[in-house]
Amino acid sequence: MGWLIKSILLFCLSIVRISALNNFPKKSLIREKHKNVTLICETKKDHVTWKRQDVHDTVDIHETEFQIPKGRNLTICDLQEDLTGNYTCWSDEGLEDYTYLLLDKSKEAAVFNINCTAETISCTKNITCTWTSDEFNAFRLRNTRDDGDWVSEMEDGFFHLPHSTNLYAEESERLLITGEAISSCCYLKTDYSFYLRDIVKPAGPNISTCRRAKGKIVEVEVRPPSSWPQPDSFFPLKHQIEYEIRDNGKLETQEWEGSKVEVKGVINKLRVRCRDPLLLSQWSEWTSWEKVSKRKGRKRGKEAKNNRKQGKETRKKSKKENVRKN
Repeated sequence: MGWLIKSILLFCLSIVRISALNNFPKKSLIREKHKNVTLICETKKDHVTWKRQDVHDTVDIHETEFQIPKGRNLTICDLQEDLTGNYTCWSDEGLEDYTYLLLDKSKEAAVFNINCTAETISCTKNITCTWTSDEFNAFRLRNTRDDGDWVSEMEDGFFHLPHSTNLYAEESERLLITGEAISSCCYLKTDYSFYLRDIVKPAGPNISTCRRAKGKIVEVEVRPPSSWPQPDSFFPLKHQIEYEIRDNGKLETQEWEGSKVEVKGVINKLRVRCRDPLLLSQWSEWTSWEKVSKRKGRKRGKEAKNNRKQGKETRKKSKKENVRKN
């Protein structure tokens, strides 16, 4: 009964349609094209039979020029893409073992499309990476420089990699990110090296004040993103503002350093982004459009006049009542 339970569990865990290979298998062999490969069935049985499962079907393996079974071993000669797949070995008691055989395409690939950014150089914040390819189904990355663990793609579509870079020291060693990708038949490995300072992209700033002042002037004040290191005087940010002119809808931009800026013109709305001026980092994403509010304080126009008139009448009435009492 024990062997039956073992076979069922192994079958459920490993014998899936290889077209759905969206995770890295626990047991695999990766070899280059035209190489010879020997698969070994991990079992105490002296004799087993082999099967291969690919994207189309599961086939029994018989001895041919390219597939030579012998005892617990199976030799694949002159490896080609059509010989890849999930190889399983079977005894008279059921499934014994499996191995995914994948073709190594690391030397053939020219473009890997790995892109990484960091909100800050601080080691308390992760590097955020993306990796896309139409040829492969599953991806994982690791920070090889810091001997990090493999990190899989998260639900938000990003890889979040920890690092040990000290933001208070000169960065002398490049980061090395290693990536692996697989599909139903193939495997790819690549390295991506860079200085952390070259991929810094701050989070968007926070607009704390956005209002009309005297005349045609708009006052804007921003705060650094919460992930940006402190103090502000030691880690300054450069800002760029984009605003829409009310009369013609034209967009204008203006840059400044510091937290406050005054923009001249009759403006409907505006948005802001920031960058590190010392590292010449990438610009952050734009904030959401912010509508320009009226300045809080003295009321104007007809409402203000009416209020002043009402105030005068109230004061006159109060004086008359005081005279009568006296």
